[in-house]
Amino acid sequence: MNILDVIAIEVPCEACGGRYEITLNQIALSQQIMHEGCPVRAETECPPLFYAGFVDGDLAQDLQRVWSRLEKEAHGVNGKVILHCP
Repeated sequence: MNILDVIAIEVPCEACGGRYEITLNQIALSQQIMHEGCPVRAETECPPLFYAGFVDGDLAQDLQRVWSRLEKEAHGVNGKVILHCP
C-alpha cells in the first residue's frame, strides 16, 4: 500500500468555502515538479505547485520509508499492516 495515497490534508477553498483533500502523494508530486525545475512563475499558472508548501519535503518521504519498513516487518511474521479509521 502506498501510504501517501491514503493520508490527506483537508484544506478550505477560499473561492467556494468548501473543503477538499490533498493526498500526501499529490503533495510529494508537486514538490518533485518544483525540484525538477518547472518553469512556472506563479502557483496560479499550475495549481498542483500550490501543494508543494503544505508539508516539509522530507516528511512525506520519511513517512513512506517508515511505512515500508513496518510492512516489511509485518510480512516477516506472515502478517500485514492494516489501518483502523474512526
